[in-house]
Amino acid sequence: MSTPLSWPIWLSEDAAKLLREAARSALPDETGGVLVGVSVDARPWVTEAVLVPSEKSSPVYYELPGEARQAAVDEARVRDRRLGYIGEWHSHTYDIGPSELDRSTMARLAESDSDCQQPVLLIARHRADAHSLEAYQQVGRFLQPLRVLASGPLPPKQAELTDGSEDG
Repeated sequence: MSTPLSWPIWLSEDAAKLLREAARSALPDETGGVLVGVSVDARPWVTEAVLVPSEKSSPVYYELPGEARQAAVDEARVRDRRLGYIGEWHSHTYDIGPSELDRSTMARLAESDSDCQQPVLLIARHRADAHSLEAYQQVGRFLQPLRVLASGPLPPKQAELTDGSEDG
């Protein structure tokens, strides 16, 4: 019996494309990186996926290098101050969901002093000749499945009026 996927996560089409292409290119090894975006009505919106190569990748393992998380977020914020850390992603070279290591890593991230207390895990899961995208979010002690909804890019930030008046 499967759990209904009721909570949505928005994933930009560009981010989804990067995840699938990177996963396919990395075969037979796993690959991964960082998810950046915004929160809308307390729900995550992944606007960018950052590919972060790792020397520790293998067919059954991927480890995000030490400072890569903060570097990816800092670089994204240079382009748009609204962006922040949403979570992490990696590929699975076999048709399996989150491993025990994935679960413990997400729990550890949620307990850390980060700005993201409910990090998202996206897995590019290898099935037949393609990669399907599965999303999970750490909520309390549990990694909850999410329903992935395709989205476009984050709209440009609108100009703010500095004095509260309109030119006419």
